[in-house]
Amino acid sequence: MSTSYLLFLLGERRFGIKMAGAKEIFAWRKPRPVPLAYSYVEGLIDYRGGIYPIFNLEQRIGLKRQGPIGFSAQEQITTAPYKGKSIILFEKDATRAGIIVDSVLKMIPIEEPKEALKKVLDLDPRYVRGVMKADEHDVVLLDLERMINAD
Repeated sequence: MSTSYLLFLLGERRFGIKMAGAKEIFAWRKPRPVPLAYSYVEGLIDYRGGIYPIFNLEQRIGLKRQGPIGFSAQEQITTAPYKGKSIILFEKDATRAGIIVDSVLKMIPIEEPKEALKKVLDLDPRYVRGVMKADEHDVVLLDLERMINAD
C-alpha cells in the first residue's frame, strides 16, 4: 500500500514524512522561545489561532552535519543559521507540531516499509521507519509521531 510522503532536505540527505496531518509550509521565522525546554525545541509559533511547538529536526534525530570551515566560518554560523530554511506544520488529532527543514522537495507516493531498519548511519533509530529509493536517491522515512511524543 502506498502512502503520500513529503520529501525534504536536511544537509545533503533526503528525508520523508507522511503527509497525513500536514497543514502548512512556510519560510522560517523565529519562534517564541520556551524557557527550560529541551534543546531540540526551538520555541512556539502561533498559527491561525493554534500554538505549535517547533522542533529542530537535526537535533531531534541526532543528525550531524559538517559546519562551515575557514576564516568566515564563525560569521556564517552566527549571522544566518536559518537563512533559506522552511517550517512544516503538522496537526493530527489534538497534537500540533512543526519541524525546521533546509528545503522542501516534493510530495510522492511511497510504499510503506515492511520492517524498520536496525540502524541508519548517524541517526537515532527510534525515529526511522525505513529507507526507500525515490528518484534514484535514498530517502530516510521518519516517524513524526514518535519524534513528537517520545521522552
